[in-house]
Amino acid sequence: MTDKNIQELIDLYKSGKLAIAEDKAAKEINKNPNNFFLYDFLGVILSQQQKVDEAVINHKKSLEINPNYAQGYSNLAGALLKLNKINESINALKKAIKINPKFAEAYNNLGFILKERKKYNEAIILFQKAIQIKPDYEKALNNLGNVFKIIGKIDESINCYQNATKINPNSIAGNSNLANLYIDICNIEEARKCFKKLFDLLPNNIEYKINNGLLVTPIVQSIDEINLIRENYNKNLNFLSKFNFDTYSPGYSIESNFFYLAFHNKNNLEIMKNTANLFYKIIPNINYISKKKKNKDQKKIKIGFISEFLSNHTVGKLFGGLIKNIDRRKFNVTVVHTSETFSNQIKDEIDNSADKVINLEPKIKEQQKQIENENFDIIFYPEIGMSSTIYFLAFSRLAPVQIVSWGHPETTGINTIDYFFSSTLFEKNNAEKKYSENLICLDEFPIYYEPLKNIGPLKNRADLNLPKDVRLYGCPQSLFKLHPDFDGILAKILEKDPKGYIVFIGGKGKYRFWLESLKKRWSKNFSILNDRILFTNRLSQLEFISFCNCTNVLLDPIYFGGGNTFLESMIVGTPTITLSGNYLRSNITAAAYKQMKIINPPIAKNSEEFVNLAIELAKNKKKNEELRKSLKNAAHKHLYKNSKVLKKFEKFLEEAHKNSQSGKKLKEGYIIK
Repeated sequence: MTDKNIQELIDLYKSGKLAIAEDKAAKEINKNPNNFFLYDFLGVILSQQQKVDEAVINHKKSLEINPNYAQGYSNLAGALLKLNKINESINALKKAIKINPKFAEAYNNLGFILKERKKYNEAIILFQKAIQIKPDYEKALNNLGNVFKIIGKIDESINCYQNATKINPNSIAGNSNLANLYIDICNIEEARKCFKKLFDLLPNNIEYKINNGLLVTPIVQSIDEINLIRENYNKNLNFLSKFNFDTYSPGYSIESNFFYLAFHNKNNLEIMKNTANLFYKIIPNINYISKKKKNKDQKKIKIGFISEFLSNHTVGKLFGGLIKNIDRRKFNVTVVHTSETFSNQIKDEIDNSADKVINLEPKIKEQQKQIENENFDIIFYPEIGMSSTIYFLAFSRLAPVQIVSWGHPETTGINTIDYFFSSTLFEKNNAEKKYSENLICLDEFPIYYEPLKNIGPLKNRADLNLPKDVRLYGCPQSLFKLHPDFDGILAKILEKDPKGYIVFIGGKGKYRFWLESLKKRWSKNFSILNDRILFTNRLSQLEFISFCNCTNVLLDPIYFGGGNTFLESMIVGTPTITLSGNYLRSNITAAAYKQMKIINPPIAKNSEEFVNLAIELAKNKKKNEELRKSLKNAAHKHLYKNSKVLKKFEKFLEEAHKNSQSGKKLKEGYIIK
């Protein structure tokens, strides 16, 4: 076979004429049956046409002829990966590296697989090795940056992406990765610069138009900035509606920055409906309706619990008890995770309780088919809005009944979601409509919560590097919950209590950048906050409970308060000062107090009373200790492991299922008693 023939094959492949290239390669093999390169290249062509099983056969034939062909093992690994034969793919790459220890691409590809398996330290070593061999390896730099981002090494991540764009200023991946990371760390000016570069390179790319247009920063500087963000967001919803976005994986392409709209203290019903309507219009493949017919002879109600966060996460902690304990005589339970779900003890406990566990594939059509094939009667999403993958899956009608709950206490705006599962204790009884879904409420705090066990001996202030002879007001909440209106309340507490300090949970990674953004905001209006607010590092479970125990009182951020934080804090009984609002997201702590039947709980009617209650409980040791004892007892008696909630939750599911069989829905505002 001549070099000319080989070049013709390569040119056909590069030009996308795969069928012609396949035919030509097969003919050349007939002429040269012992040419390992031809078999291997035919495998590459077949794999590109999704004829992956045939590709594997040809790659292996190539390696039979030439067992020392490192590139052949690498190409075989790629085909095996498409078939989800992960271990075989890893072994093939290891053989390629053994044959050629300077094979940068093999190190990179192996690193990518290990990164997807969440073996981040091993992946880092492999990416670094690839870059050491090939210092201008743009792809490996971006991959290394992605791993650093996941594990919270933000400076290192930025450095990798910037190096990729130095090597290739027109790097699409480098500029896109930088843009999205800059949004995460509140550096909007730099994010806009990266998007501008991307628009110059790919003026017709819709992904970047969406991520730029629907940009919402985690930490805002003022109310005016909130209003400006929302004004621009709404304008861009209109601007983006003229496009069409063809994507296999919208959950991978589109950032879920609209998550941060929930922290603006606004009624988000219209903005979330408009967001959903935009995606319905411009991404056709999310509009899927299951064609499966229900099995009328099925005795149990088949329910799928779908979330990325059914693990050691707030969502897993809040909803794990319901999933594990609903009556298996009535319900067949399937748990559905994404590839981003982390493995840990809570995930294992939830999975082990289920009749079946599914891990979603990357592409939206594959995900839709996976769920459709289960033929669920009910799909229950503990939250929608925190994961792009789950958000876009929810647009499909994959079960007769589809429910969302308060894991992210915000409406979805998605018309395929039938019900929002809540509680009368959460919801203000006013005329303002807040949900696109039919609101269904239990008359109890709507979870079966299993408190932590075997925590171990609690740590003291010295162990946690907290000051001793001062009053500590703890606020162990995510920093993006801190609305600018909360700053004045915090400042007033410190002004009225000269011996007081406020303590937040900080940490590394993007938290450090959020902290810098908050300090910038505080320096403008409330400089006392920068003088007397302390930040811990990220805390282990034991350290978190110890932190709650060490503080005099806990402060619930106004407008978007705690949920799981409060439930865990009740293990030691530290009182939380809270201020109820108009939306579910500000009423969870107050609802828990009501469930616990606490007389005169520290629920403030206004910001002034919030300040006074906090200082009074921090100073009055006797009252504080009595309340702690009362709260601990009440939590175990009325809040934790509430079997009545299980029965009422089951009743809701049964009634929703029964109504769906006759094409009906439960009415808006229906209360399960």
